[in-house]
Amino acid sequence: MKNWFEYPLVQGKVRTKHPTQKPLELIQKFIEISSNKGDIVLDPFIGSGTTAVAAKMLDRNYIGIEKNPEYVKIANERINSVPQKLL
Repeated sequence: MKNWFEYPLVQGKVRTKHPTQKPLELIQKFIEISSNKGDIVLDPFIGSGTTAVAAKMLDRNYIGIEKNPEYVKIANERINSVPQKLL
């Protein structure tokens, strides 16, 4: 594994109004190397919801905290757009 990760900026249809939205693929990589399926991922500044979306896609549970109502709405819309996996 390298000691750096390089991903393009988030653009196009997946871009939200959040000013510091992170690439989904980058956050997925961090979650994969630092947790196991069924673990809980904590994001104390959930922003656009990228961490929660990645966690849901990778079969992790998540807790997100955000005080900005606009970002809460953005995060919830993104999280709800990820289909539930069938067991």
